[in-house]
Amino acid sequence: MIRSIVRTALALTVAAGVCFAGTPPPVAASAPLGVLVTGGEVSGRAADGVVEYLGIPFAAPTGGEARFGPPRPVPPWPGVRPAREHGPQCAQNGYLPDVPPIGQISEDCLTIDVYAPDRARDRPLPVMVFFYGGGYINGSNSEYDGPTRMVADGDVIVAVPNYRLGPFGFMSLPELTAESGGATGTVGIQDQQAALRWVRDNAPAFGGDPGNVTIFGESAGGVSVCTHFAAPGSEALFAKAIIQSGACAQAPLAPVDPGDAFARSQRYAERVGCGDPATRLACLRALPVAALLDAPNVEADGQTPVWVPSIDGVVITRTLDAALVGDARKTPLIVGSTSAEGALSVAETDYARGRVPDAASYERYVRESFGADAERVLARYPLDRYPSPAAAQIAVITDSRFACPALFTSRTARDAGHPLWQYEVDQAPLGAANPVLPGAFHSSELFYLFTGFMGVPIPWTGASAAFAARMQRWWTTFAHTGDPNDPGPPEWPAWPESTWPGSDGPALIMRATGSVVTQDFAATHDCAFWAERDR
Repeated sequence: MIRSIVRTALALTVAAGVCFAGTPPPVAASAPLGVLVTGGEVSGRAADGVVEYLGIPFAAPTGGEARFGPPRPVPPWPGVRPAREHGPQCAQNGYLPDVPPIGQISEDCLTIDVYAPDRARDRPLPVMVFFYGGGYINGSNSEYDGPTRMVADGDVIVAVPNYRLGPFGFMSLPELTAESGGATGTVGIQDQQAALRWVRDNAPAFGGDPGNVTIFGESAGGVSVCTHFAAPGSEALFAKAIIQSGACAQAPLAPVDPGDAFARSQRYAERVGCGDPATRLACLRALPVAALLDAPNVEADGQTPVWVPSIDGVVITRTLDAALVGDARKTPLIVGSTSAEGALSVAETDYARGRVPDAASYERYVRESFGADAERVLARYPLDRYPSPAAAQIAVITDSRFACPALFTSRTARDAGHPLWQYEVDQAPLGAANPVLPGAFHSSELFYLFTGFMGVPIPWTGASAAFAARMQRWWTTFAHTGDPNDPGPPEWPAWPESTWPGSDGPALIMRATGSVVTQDFAATHDCAFWAERDR
C-alpha cells in the first residue's frame, strides 16, 4: 500500500538521527490580508513573500446523514473568518500501527489552503492545485504547507485541498448508487472536483487565472490527476497536468469496475458489523468515526487496496488509459517517477516494524504480489544480482509499480497526441546509502518541490538548494507556458511525435550533480518484461 511520504520520512529520519544542513531563515510576517471568497471574507497572513490563506471551507460539513454523500455548497459565515491555521485532517488512522495521526482529524474536513505571491502583478497568475498522496487512506493539506519558493519565485498561486479518504471517500454500495443517481465510490474524487470548481470561481480574488490551472499530485494524488481525465465533470477545470509517481497505466490504485468496488465495500461493512443490506447504510452512518477506522480491513485486504475509486459511469466513466486517449484537448503532461521508489515500501513493511528483509521475506513478497507470475519475476530479479534482499525488492517494486507504469502512461499519452515530458528523479534527500530510506525513494522529490512539511522547514544548502530551485522552476514554468523549459540548462526535450505506437521518447534524469537526458529508461527498468507480463 502506498502511503504518505511526509510522516514516514520525517519520523524515520528523526529516529535515525539524520538532519538537514542549514538553519531556517527568519520569518518576517506582515499584517493579515482580507479576501472575499465563496461563503464570505477570509483574512490571511503574509510572510517571506507569500500570503497564506489556510483552512478555507470549500464545501459543507460531511458528517451525520451527509457521510458518504457528495460535497455540498459551503454555507456562508458571518464577518471575517480567520484563515491562518490549517483545517483538520480528514478522518484517517495513524501512518504506522499504534501511532496516532499527527494533528486533529474530523469528518468535517473539506478545506483548502491557498498560497499567493505577496506583491502586485500586472496579469492573472497561473494556479497550481496539488493533490496529496497517501494511498487514498492517509494525507492532508496541512502536511504540504511549504510551497513558498514555488509561489514566490515561480510567480504562481498554489492551492492544496483536503479530500475524504478511506471509507469516508470511497464507500461503494448499491444503496449509495440508488441514493445519488448512480454515483458511488467516488466521493473523494467529487471532493477534488468541488475544490477545482472553487478554484475556478475564486482564483481572481487571489490574482489567479481560472483558465490556467495546472493539477499536479504524487502517488494517490498522481493517480487522482489521471482520474480527472476519466471524469467528464473535471474537463473544463484544468488546462495542464503533472503526474508524479502515480501512473494512468497499470496503477495499483486505478479505479475499478462497480462490481469489484461493491464487493470490497460489502466485505468491509460486514467486518464493522453492518452486514445486513436492508440496514447497512444506516448502520454505517450511525457508527462513530473511530469504529469505522478500527476495522481489520480498513486499509487493505492482503495485497489488495480496499479504497480506490469506482468507474461508476457517472463521475468516472472510463479507464485511465482510455481517458488519456479520449482527451480531445490534448492536455500537456509531465509524467515521472523516482529511481528507487520501492525503498519507501520496504521501509514501511519491514524496517518500521523492526524487521530486516532477508531472502525468505523477498521471496514471500514476490509470491504474494505476483501469484502465478512469481517464478518469472524471481528469475528476472535474482538475489545474486543485488547487494541485499532489500535492494532486490526495491528494484521489483520500483520497476513494476512505478517506473514502467510511468513509461506506459507516457507512451499512451504521446500516441494520443499529448505534448509530453518524462522525468526520473535520481537525487537522494537522505543519501544514497541511508540504511532505512536509501536513494530517491517514493515521494522524495517532494522534499525539493516543497520547502517545508507540517511546519518543519527544509533549508537545503549548496547543490541541493540549487537543485530544489531548478526543479521548482521546471514545474512553475510548465504552469505558465505548458512547456517546462526556461532559458537555463539543461534542455528537457519533449517526446517527439511518432507514427510508431509504443516507441519511447527521452527521459530527463534529475540530479543535483547535473541532470542528463537518456533514451535508456525502458532498458534500465526492464519495461519490456513488465509490458509482456501485463498482456
